Amino acid sequence: MVFDLIWLSSQFPQLTSIAPLDSGGQKSVFKAVHQINGDVVLKIFHPQSDVERVRREILAVQEIQSSRTPQIIEVGVINLPTGPLIWLIESFVNAPSLRNILARQRPSDREILILGRDLLQALDGAEQAQIVHRDVKPDNILFDINNGGAWLLDFGLSRHLRLTSVTPSGNLLGACTPGYGPPEQFRNKKGEIDGRADLFAVGVTLFECVEGVNPFVQGARDQLEMLRRVETTQLPALSRNIEQTGDFTQLVLSMTRIRRDHRPRTVRDALDWILDVCNRNGIS
Repeated sequence: MVFDLIWLSSQFPQLTSIAPLDSGGQKSVFKAVHQINGDVVLKIFHPQSDVERVRREILAVQEIQSSRTPQIIEVGVINLPTGPLIWLIESFVNAPSLRNILARQRPSDREILILGRDLLQALDGAEQAQIVHRDVKPDNILFDINNGGAWLLDFGLSRHLRLTSVTPSGNLLGACTPGYGPPEQFRNKKGEIDGRADLFAVGVTLFECVEGVNPFVQGARDQLEMLRRVETTQLPALSRNIEQTGDFTQLVLSMTRIRRDHRPRTVRDALDWILDVCNRNGIS
């Protein structure tokens, strides 16, 4: 869906310098300058979007208390003959996606520790709000390798554990990105999906940062092959320790266990683990 920038300016008088950032099947994203909050992101959800999923994405960002997720500034609806346009304005993070970074270089060992810490801090906030992100991957992570710091984006697939699921229980496959989601998630075992599903995806992402590849994805014929690998193949231990004790290697191995009951019990447990590793490596 294409939006005229002049029309957007008329609809959002509080914004100037509106410029397109990205556009997909569900929403269009723009960068703008807010009259009070400075640089912001404007997201407009297309009329054909699943309204309940949109509502839950917004609710997730509002409920998660973390400095490692974007903060919503305004939310509203524009009523058009073709249907309602739900929109939100949120804080802008001036950093590239981890996917773009990995296409050019591997992060340093220190940066990988910071990345793991920040992702688990974001997911600790989600776990406290009883929300599972369900789509942790390099594409949904912004990472400032110069000043340090990572932010977790896009809660469009998030699962609110205290609300009724919007994914039909009869679906053979649950919502996930093949190669990052754990078996219980893509098998749509709703009763087994909790923060440990996100831990699996974080572990795969950190493995990819260290080794330069995601073994579940590399060389796979198709998405079904990726899913089969996730379900049957345990990720190996990292080929090198990025810190002296080897605790980080053990954490990644633990988070990526095929069976969820072999992973850390909670996100908080994994966060405490990596905070201890960071502290011993001079990262506060």
